[in-house]
Amino acid sequence: MLDRMTSPPGADPGARFYADLRVVSDLGESTRPQNCSPLPGDWHIALCDVRNSTIAIQSGSYKNVNTLGAAAITAVLNASGNLDIPFGFEGDGCVLCVPPHLLEDTRAALSKTREIATQSFGLDLRIGTVPMADIRAAGYEILVARYRVTEHYDQAVFSGGGMAYADALLKDPRADNKYLVPESVEPRGSMEGFECRWQDVPSRHGETVSLIVRSLAPDAELAGALYRLVIAKVSDVYGSPDTCHPLALPDLAFSFDGKQLGNEAGVRAAGQGAWGQWLWKMRMRWFAALGAFLMKFGIRTEETDWGTYKQTLIRNSDVRKFNDGYRQILAGTAAQRKELDAWLEERYRAGELVYGIHTTNRAQMTCLVFNYAGKHMHFIDGADGGLFLAAKELKRRLAEVKARPPAA
Repeated sequence: MLDRMTSPPGADPGARFYADLRVVSDLGESTRPQNCSPLPGDWHIALCDVRNSTIAIQSGSYKNVNTLGAAAITAVLNASGNLDIPFGFEGDGCVLCVPPHLLEDTRAALSKTREIATQSFGLDLRIGTVPMADIRAAGYEILVARYRVTEHYDQAVFSGGGMAYADALLKDPRADNKYLVPESVEPRGSMEGFECRWQDVPSRHGETVSLIVRSLAPDAELAGALYRLVIAKVSDVYGSPDTCHPLALPDLAFSFDGKQLGNEAGVRAAGQGAWGQWLWKMRMRWFAALGAFLMKFGIRTEETDWGTYKQTLIRNSDVRKFNDGYRQILAGTAAQRKELDAWLEERYRAGELVYGIHTTNRAQMTCLVFNYAGKHMHFIDGADGGLFLAAKELKRRLAEVKARPPAA
């Protein structure tokens, strides 16, 4: 079991807001307002993103970008101890919601991740926290639902526009941006559980597509209906979630490549110099070889059935999620992508939604393992830019919508 940092639970019963939410078993149903609850007013939104992600992509370092988003989640979850908190992986960053007693530990954990970004990857990580009270005062809301992906993995669903507003506050270029975590915050936190040991996964159908769709409907009911329509259309074009899943059992293989393993080593052996990172890579190679042996022969140990580990990994991956917009990583054909793109473009022209699509030939995976018996989660993105470039395309369309003259 992962040894997570613990923080005082505090006397505020509101700290169990997310832990006590009713679980929804269907992602489409989680978009209905009646299945969502407003985030408590004394909570905070923690965010991070990599500045100049485009440059990292152009240099072939998008996996470093993914690594830092997953590392930030790891550090904050470790700081939260046994308390469940909502979070989401964004490709070039992450979002988390924390109660007031975790704010100091959260800021320290984000600061630790920023330090790793600079030391190990030469990247500039923008980190910040935004009080929910400020978001609500500006007229925005954060509604949270708890979607059960598997018995081991519940995924947070965010709607209401508040997350997008918090992201805009984080990226405000003013020098006196009060939401940024200052350099004076001491880096502190555990990266225990962070893993990055798998090769990129080639698409079994030719393409790996990163899709983001955002409704333009001002009404929550209408927006939810549109998202359910999008989910149904994706299923109609690409088939069942299993058919278009970007991970497939035959293609899951450990990596022994030094550059690939450098992502985990950069996080887990940060500040230990070239020798320390080399030692960590050798340790990873040993465990990868052992894991491959256990999985190939279906060996069952006292705690883990290694013969079914890959199946559980696939089920515990975040290929479909929702954060003020629908996101999915898909494996499919060029013909399927063109059909979906045409359908989305038609609704974009009608003023119903904006969207972004990025296409590559493989998916990349970053992992957080609490224990190998089942409580492990896997963050999936398209390689070569994935969700970041899909979001960039969505923002371009959104700017075009705002520039359109009002209807007569």
